[in-house]
Amino acid sequence: MVKAEISLFLLCALSQATGCFQLITPSKWGARPANCSAPLKDILPENVVIIHTAGTPCQTKEECSRETKNVQDYHLGIKRWCDIAYNFLIGEDGNVYEGRGWRAEGAHTLGYNDLSLGIAFIGLFTDRSPNEAAWKALKCLLDFSVKIGYLHPDYLLMAHSDVSNIISPGDPVRQVISKWPHYKHQ
Repeated sequence: MVKAEISLFLLCALSQATGCFQLITPSKWGARPANCSAPLKDILPENVVIIHTAGTPCQTKEECSRETKNVQDYHLGIKRWCDIAYNFLIGEDGNVYEGRGWRAEGAHTLGYNDLSLGIAFIGLFTDRSPNEAAWKALKCLLDFSVKIGYLHPDYLLMAHSDVSNIISPGDPVRQVISKWPHYKHQ
């Protein structure tokens, strides 16, 4: 294994060992090869942008893998981006699906892509909030990202709609995260 593969293997093992969330790597959800090379800035990301995919919600690993692949197909084929826009996606199955991962620049929020993690709930959440399994996965991913040194401990959490003229991630999601200690409306 090369160094990057070993590191990813160890991160996956650590995430599973915590018992808090399971990281589904791109090879496990059926990703197409990406063509991205822009890393995040050399400083730890200080922002987390919460988004929704505006697609179909999912309840099982199979459904969530299919929806994550659909998002990537749309971003590559229609948007002509180098890969899926998000660093991570979270399904209502309680799993975290790796998009661009911790160290690659996303394409989720203009002006924030190079200094933030973009985390998308899989589905449309304008009328309801994701289930408890999805919320638990988000909390665990954020805590884990800080503990492994891939997110600044004093990060700011924001809704996509806080920094863009867009409804994502929906008011039900925004109402929940607005009560979290790292939340900051810009």
